[in-house]
Amino acid sequence: MSEDVTLRCLYASFLTDLDMGEDVTLRCQYASFLTDYSSEYGTQGSSTYDASNVLGAPGSYINGSTYGDHVSSLVFRTYGHYWNILPFHKEYQPIGHQPDWFAASDFIELQFDEAVYPTDIRVYETFCPGGLVRILISDLGTEIPEGTPHLSRWKLLWSGSSFKGEHIYTVATPKLPKHNKNSFATRRLRLEFDGKLAEYYHELDAVELVGHPWTRGIKASEYLKKRIKKAVSVSVPTNMLKSLKIDPKQVPQQKTDVEPNVAQSDEPEIKVNYFDKLPHEIIEMIIGYIKDLGHRAQVARACVLFHKIVTDETAIKELNLKPFYTKITGDALSKITSCYSLAITKLDLSWIGYEHGRINGKLAIEGIKSLSNLEELRCRNCQSFVHDRFLSYLPVHCPKLKLLDLFRCKDFSLSTLKPLKNLEYLDISQCSDVIYHGHVNLESEDPEESFFTSCHKMKWFFMGRSSHHMFGSQPSGTIAELITRDMIQNCKEIHGVNFWRQRGIGQIFPEFIKKFGSTLKYLDLGWTGLHQSPSSLNPKNFWSLLLGSCPKLEYLALTSVNMRMDDEDITNFAKYCPNLEQLDLLGVRGFSDIGLHGLLSGCKNMKFLDLSYGKTSVETVAQLQEIYPHCDIKHVPTILEANKALRRARGLDPDDLDAGESTDEYVF
Repeated sequence: MSEDVTLRCLYASFLTDLDMGEDVTLRCQYASFLTDYSSEYGTQGSSTYDASNVLGAPGSYINGSTYGDHVSSLVFRTYGHYWNILPFHKEYQPIGHQPDWFAASDFIELQFDEAVYPTDIRVYETFCPGGLVRILISDLGTEIPEGTPHLSRWKLLWSGSSFKGEHIYTVATPKLPKHNKNSFATRRLRLEFDGKLAEYYHELDAVELVGHPWTRGIKASEYLKKRIKKAVSVSVPTNMLKSLKIDPKQVPQQKTDVEPNVAQSDEPEIKVNYFDKLPHEIIEMIIGYIKDLGHRAQVARACVLFHKIVTDETAIKELNLKPFYTKITGDALSKITSCYSLAITKLDLSWIGYEHGRINGKLAIEGIKSLSNLEELRCRNCQSFVHDRFLSYLPVHCPKLKLLDLFRCKDFSLSTLKPLKNLEYLDISQCSDVIYHGHVNLESEDPEESFFTSCHKMKWFFMGRSSHHMFGSQPSGTIAELITRDMIQNCKEIHGVNFWRQRGIGQIFPEFIKKFGSTLKYLDLGWTGLHQSPSSLNPKNFWSLLLGSCPKLEYLALTSVNMRMDDEDITNFAKYCPNLEQLDLLGVRGFSDIGLHGLLSGCKNMKFLDLSYGKTSVETVAQLQEIYPHCDIKHVPTILEANKALRRARGLDPDDLDAGESTDEYVF
């Protein structure tokens, strides 16, 4: 055992054991600063469902509220498995292999005021709890005492299987191991969630860190000397004890049940290399089934033959580095991509470029400059290196790029992507400070070419809740409207667009539908405020235009569009959109039970229907779910009714929402 590993084991053993016989005060603190997050449901600049709502003490608990949908909670953008079967996933599958140990779809990164050695982490969940799969700790922002080994940036503190929680206000308390070699003083946590099991939007109220404080001003060796004699579960090397000036004889040694080595036979061992008898193509096929990068690295160390097969430049065509975001360095990225440069067509760098990460723009450019055949690149949450300089190198080194995912990046200009003539898929959702170059200075003799004039092959465009800035003089209309108009004038066909939370598109929307309605498969109009559009876009005109123009629609989100929909309108979905699989009608009102029966009986492929915050009753939803089991109907009042049933089963008053009675704590 190395000295570094031994120290970490000692920290975990001594500082997380409350039965040491010493009076050690635990520090309990809530998160004070949000350093990073994967996504959020709220609007930028608003506190509603915002990621920053997770900071501080649990607000809904203090306010007397309990289980339910609270706008003062953190809510991630997606939930369930339905986001993994959207229409564009049929054309663009997730990149590469995802190891079994990595199931995270969202994360939050939090900072606390004081560095402690964690003993407990409490996650306060107000709605649809469950899904916490990993907790990591970082030494970033922590004052490292003299004599303490400087640890690497992120270490895994806890991991567990994803699960579905019960319908009650819960305090998730992962059981942290007492003797964790990765434990050290920290003031920064990273919590990862698997949203696939969430029945509805998972809401977080607060995160509490409990632990022993580090005594500042005392050297690490002196702090450990007081407690080392009481450690009976840690094997301590003699040289380590000597460095701490402690007599090894005073420390109890671990007992071992290992039997003495049995004398080996004198007969010579017969070695047969059966792989030499197999055709080379068969060996390649067998090793090809090993998708995990870590396992492939282990195979490569077995022998020269395996190393040659694993490192063959055509061995990997799809490379998913997202699960290894805590370990990937710029040097490692360059070596991996250069090794398989001719074969790699799909690359996922998501989460690798987190804030204060190990890869900056220069290192990222080195990593992609040899990928001349790259067609798909995902850089979700890569704010540390996605900027104009990095994006300007993509057309030079990756001219065949068709898919580019820049979800929640910031500070870049769309004009840098104009040379990507083959681009068909672009995601800039939840990006901030995106500069858009439209038709600037139209009166000049040589007006600047707009983005879609160059990227006219675009089929899938996502700009949900992204913020833009116009370069130069801005014509009348919102930037979202100008981008849509640019799309109408230059693109031939659009298969999917995400307008989520983009205000001001009502004026241009009829023209957009008339141009691309016949090819649309995916359309998200959630929170776009279409009800504030001109009088020409009244509900009847809107529904007849939308339904009559989009026969291929498979996904349609009308979240809170505030357009009244009667029974005739909702029944027409089955008539005009027979391929519809997912329909979000959250907040839409005007239809009755008869209209819902007409919708579900006609849309045979319907898998998902959200009726939350409308006028549909709990009894109607239960009846529809029984008659149409092929469709998963989401309904917040039905979920809250499950909470009441659970309270009745526990002998509690279902209508008494006193927080002290309804809070549940589960340890896993």
